Amino acid sequence: MRVLPADFWDRSPPRRLLIIKPSALGDVVQALPLAVAAKERWPNVKLSWVIAEGLRSLLGLVPQIDEVYSFRRGAGMIPFARLCRELRAARFDTVLDLQGLLRTGAMTFATGAKTRLGLQTSREGSSLACHAVIGGTSRDVPAHARYWKIARDWGIADRPTSPALVPADHDLTLADGLLAGLPRPWIGIQPGTRWVTKSWPVESFAGVAQRLADVTGGGLIFLGAPNETHLTSECQTRVRAVRPDKPVLDLGGKSNLRQLTALLSRLDLLICNDSGPMHLAAEMGTPVVAVFTCTDPLRSGPPGDRHRLVATTLPCRAGYHKNCPMKGTQHLACFRDVTIDRVWHAALEILDQRKG
Repeated sequence: MRVLPADFWDRSPPRRLLIIKPSALGDVVQALPLAVAAKERWPNVKLSWVIAEGLRSLLGLVPQIDEVYSFRRGAGMIPFARLCRELRAARFDTVLDLQGLLRTGAMTFATGAKTRLGLQTSREGSSLACHAVIGGTSRDVPAHARYWKIARDWGIADRPTSPALVPADHDLTLADGLLAGLPRPWIGIQPGTRWVTKSWPVESFAGVAQRLADVTGGGLIFLGAPNETHLTSECQTRVRAVRPDKPVLDLGGKSNLRQLTALLSRLDLLICNDSGPMHLAAEMGTPVVAVFTCTDPLRSGPPGDRHRLVATTLPCRAGYHKNCPMKGTQHLACFRDVTIDRVWHAALEILDQRKG
């Protein structure tokens, strides 16, 4: 598989560009600045995106994206074949497969585009659908830098200073109304994540929240998806049991993706695991304190120096194990290695900087 020559984009500017990046939330958010870069480089390009059905509403907040195609994972071959036919009929001249899996390789091939490109991280034979891969996009490159390497090849050196996502006015008004009764700073606590090995204990999140409420006097906002309401509820219960007078707002399961985007844009700080909301908050300009246990903060964390990424120091760190390989007393020892003190001090450092 060949690598693109340096002058490729000058010789072959796209007219109809398709980006295939269906999931997951954090990866999609990190790729979205490409939409801004594409329109900056080629203002008249028609930009389309393939996205997972559950994330489709998010792309409605990106003004640079002209057209969205929904992919429903697990829906079967008939809907998938229909999607491939739609992509073929659209007559794209350039396709970027940023997912690099068998199904996205099939979508890429189905387009019949004259220029089909992938990343060096491609798996499951998806690169066979591509004419070339984009250099400097191997797995040891941080995800955000991997995607932005494409923009640099286009000739766009600097990342956008404004978020790619533009929340709707009514969602911002809703967020402001929810937060209006809480004292500043507004501190978000988002204890959920998909992997067990990334799930710092809820009692640790609650411990950090209690200390921050004492020291800062700020409002605590617990955030989570509908399947994470037990986590936000437990956080709230633990805080109220010790600090019943502290201002607390439990929004677990009470906001959709667009509303969450607006809420995150208003916070002074988000404390979370390595998760999609971490990247969403960072994209919206909100500093994060994120706990990294089984993943690598350099490889998987958000860009910029405003964030504090607190990682385990154990030898098994950054192993990307979805199930802990350690047994006995060492099982999930990384949860204990990342202490409440470390996360609390990181949060205080950010809040002190914002006051200054």
